[in-house]
Amino acid sequence: MLLVTMLAAVALTQAAPAPPPPGDLIADVRTLSAASDNDARFDAVTALLKRQGLPFTVETFSLDKPAAASPDQTPDPRSRGRNIVVSIGDGAEQIVVGAHYDAKWMADKTLSHGAVDNAASSVMLVHAAAALRRERLGRRVTFVWFDLEESGLIGSTKYLETHAGDRIAAMLNYDINGYGNTVLFGPPAGGADPQLLRTMLETCAAETIDCLRFDGMPPSDDRPFGARKIPTLSMAILPAAEAHQIWLVLHAKGAGLAPGFIPPILATIHTPNDVPEKLDANGIAIARRLAIALIRRVSEIR
Repeated sequence: MLLVTMLAAVALTQAAPAPPPPGDLIADVRTLSAASDNDARFDAVTALLKRQGLPFTVETFSLDKPAAASPDQTPDPRSRGRNIVVSIGDGAEQIVVGAHYDAKWMADKTLSHGAVDNAASSVMLVHAAAALRRERLGRRVTFVWFDLEESGLIGSTKYLETHAGDRIAAMLNYDINGYGNTVLFGPPAGGADPQLLRTMLETCAAETIDCLRFDGMPPSDDRPFGARKIPTLSMAILPAAEAHQIWLVLHAKGAGLAPGFIPPILATIHTPNDVPEKLDANGIAIARRLAIALIRRVSEIR
């Protein structure tokens, strides 16, 4: 029995592809960031999936009117959105792993480059899916690249409407994974789950990655899943100082920060500053490594 187990482990190791060179991750994010609209970002993600040999489906949904916009945003002009779906493994129950690929239309009617928010997460999950596709996981894993997150979490809401009958055991959401060494994580309202939280902490420890727990992360595609009481975590990565600054902003009304201080990440996302030069290949690689390890562990939760 021991010999069989050892041989299986060796086979799995031999089958696992090597991590992509850091430059490849940055180059892929640059391609998404160069897109002039969200349809072009869709094309960039699907081209990357094809290059990785990952079969995917496209789930198109219609909008009755252009998505609403906040005061600092121009409405996305499209009348339809497209979620991109890759399924690995089989089984009745599944883990949904998601990231939004769309970028924000800014008030000046230009599209944010969206390198940190959220091309880096989108690229990272393509490479994570490629690493896991031949593994025998405990549950089916469904990767979803959501559209129209920046217009009110529309893609994830539409996904759940389409898949209302699916047995979703957990959801892992990735938003802002472009640079840094400290992982921020937390559940949305309704999505807190002690076992999922424990698995996250164990994975951080096993991978020797610094992780900082939040009571709740900023709004993202995790929220529709939490609203349906699905065990959910949302994850980002930032340098340690920025991670703790954001924690203070969200949990302690900025206590200890200088008056008027804005954490650098908040001066980056949704602005013309969200460019590939902000990226850190090592940070994206850390996020990828943790995502792969966490997906493995979460798929085994019973």
